[in-house]
Amino acid sequence: MSHKQTADFINHLSNDPMAREEYKKDPHAAMTKAGIPHETQSVLHRGDAEEIRKHLGDDAPPGCFLLFT
Repeated sequence: MSHKQTADFINHLSNDPMAREEYKKDPHAAMTKAGIPHETQSVLHRGDAEEIRKHLGDDAPPGCFLLFT
């Protein structure tokens, strides 16, 4: 399964301060709006950098884990 959509979402958060604020206010709503699957949302909510890296595999954008830890 490709996690490119999630990687794109993470990149968007890292480049768009307004999107980051929206995520901080309501992570579930922001991820649902972006079409992030519930399983992936759970992984991101836990904030474990290694788990996120493993879940996204080759689609993981460099440095993305700082946003969730």
